[in-house]
Amino acid sequence: MADLPTTLSTRRLWTTIALSALGCIAILLTCSLLGQARLTQAVWEVRLLRLGSAAIIGGCLSAGGLALQTMLRNPLAEPYLLGISSGAGIGVVLAISFPATLVATALGQSVCASIFAIATTAIVYGLANNKGRIDDYSLILSGVIVNAINGAVLMLLFLYIPPERISEFMRWMMGEILEDNTASHLAFAAGGLLVPAAILLCLAKQFNALSLGHSVAQSLGIHIHRLRTLTFLLVAIMAAVSISLAGPIAFVGLIVPHIARRLVRNDFRLLLPICLFAGAAFLAMADALCYTIGPVLGQLFGSRASVAALPVGIATALIGGPFFLVLLRRSRREGQS
Repeated sequence: MADLPTTLSTRRLWTTIALSALGCIAILLTCSLLGQARLTQAVWEVRLLRLGSAAIIGGCLSAGGLALQTMLRNPLAEPYLLGISSGAGIGVVLAISFPATLVATALGQSVCASIFAIATTAIVYGLANNKGRIDDYSLILSGVIVNAINGAVLMLLFLYIPPERISEFMRWMMGEILEDNTASHLAFAAGGLLVPAAILLCLAKQFNALSLGHSVAQSLGIHIHRLRTLTFLLVAIMAAVSISLAGPIAFVGLIVPHIARRLVRNDFRLLLPICLFAGAAFLAMADALCYTIGPVLGQLFGSRASVAALPVGIATALIGGPFFLVLLRRSRREGQS
């Protein structure tokens, strides 16, 4: 991590945030014009809801990835890799498997996802915790193992899903944004993003102090254990929000924070809003690409001509997989030097 950030003027901070917000809005509006279908009012409204879902998901995963990387001082940390997203996925699948109950509602799905995400976070944290210290590779390995277990649980649940819904659930597993997300659902999900993000922003000075190391941060009066617990809780909530809108989407929380650090100084007050807007724009562009090329690929493969859009999780995995390997190699090289 870089040295403790120097003083950033309030004017420059808000100017950068405002420009980032305008850039994100411009990208979202441009993406809403893309696609194979003729652009009518009804089509445009559907696309806006889909892009709104992508923006909230991208913001949640990017902000969560930034918080985890800063808290753990581990460049490889992100909600998907640590198993938090797959844990939330179990909660959502359980909720939507019972359509006649209260848990099948948007609120019920979010609550179930949050419970399982928090439980998964506690398990991963407990496995990687060694007398109060978190080993980087133990954390990643614990996340991979828990991810595999969660994947097995999801496959088990699929055995008891009605056959006519298997295709729907399989596409959800690929990271597809749900088509039935409504404006009210998005408004509720936006609250699940903005409230944790606001709390994280209030903790920006503590996160900045962590850039000097945990021992120095403790000498400055920061309660590391309390901050770590709160961070995991907030990230679990944001991961649950993203899962309630779409299936598990990998690597967004890994890619965007690293790009943001290349663009702006290492100040959490600035990095967090930049990650929110950059994550929203990144996933919106990825989703626009998926529903633009989906029909083209469907025609090429004949039997899959009915595919209207590719699940965006496929695109992020294809981009993020090599990105993760490069970071892993760089991290090992720096550790040996």
